[in-house]
Amino acid sequence: MNGTAQWDQMLAAIRDMAELLAKYRDELLKQGFERQEVIRLVIEYQKQIMGSNDTE
Repeated sequence: MNGTAQWDQMLAAIRDMAELLAKYRDELLKQGFERQEVIRLVIEYQKQIMGSNDTE
């Protein structure tokens, strides 16, 4: 696979992740979570999906 195809795949994966996180954010807001809590939850969810071991 050439570099352009790999770049396109990476961009598509980032786009898909952004859409998933936006849907999660919107659902949390609809359920009545405070905006700051939503941000924290979305960040934690992204860390889990990406496999981050960061425990800040």
